[in-house]
Amino acid sequence: MNGLVVKTINFMGDGLLAAKDNEGIIWIGVKSLCVGIGLTRGQSNGEVAKIQEDMVLSRGCTKFRAGVFEPNNETLALQLDYVPLWLAKISITPNMRKNHPELVERLVNYQLRAKDVLAAAFLLDRKYWKETRQEAKKNRLLETNAIKEFVAYAERQGSQHANMYYYHLTDLANKAAGTTEGRDSADIKQLNNLTLIEHIISEVLRDSMAQEKPYKEIYLDCKERIEQFRKIAYLSCPAKKKPLPERQP
Repeated sequence: MNGLVVKTINFMGDGLLAAKDNEGIIWIGVKSLCVGIGLTRGQSNGEVAKIQEDMVLSRGCTKFRAGVFEPNNETLALQLDYVPLWLAKISITPNMRKNHPELVERLVNYQLRAKDVLAAAFLLDRKYWKETRQEAKKNRLLETNAIKEFVAYAERQGSQHANMYYYHLTDLANKAAGTTEGRDSADIKQLNNLTLIEHIISEVLRDSMAQEKPYKEIYLDCKERIEQFRKIAYLSCPAKKKPLPERQP
């Protein structure tokens, strides 16, 4: 690719490698993100393979020749808009929370803030914020489809008011993300939080339905997972505004 603008961007003390091409697309070196999060070489290689095999993420990745991101190695990079989706797919397991809390905290920081910091480094204009809002709306459609499947699932199990789950699950997500006044009035942080929460809801619904769990238990699982996210991301105590370690402006 010609006309590349390559930068090393400081995020939480890490140097993330990024490039902007002549079409305005920002590409992030996957290995630099993995190193920043704290993944091992084996885990990093695994994530590189997963991105290339993923039906959605593979559409937003490309390999750069040696000398662009790394002097002697060809490097896989991911389009900026695909970074939050990839990070959201890195599951935070109970074992990780128990044995590697520092890694979990770094991962959450990356999930919530990395895209904004990387975008700001290239001085993106107002168009970027509008596009981000549009992407958040598209993500909402994916979640709505999952809820629609869940409503039908609950009805088959005998629920008399299954349609109320559209409201209840949406309300859970909006309250956790702080977007109770609607998406159009939300700021970029709230939209990114909402995107991750809606992804959690979609995954829990589909995974639990595949396991044929009772519909009431599935709803409670959603509430529990959202509450876990709120706590680990400090969304449950906004008044304290407690900064995470090495937080950058």
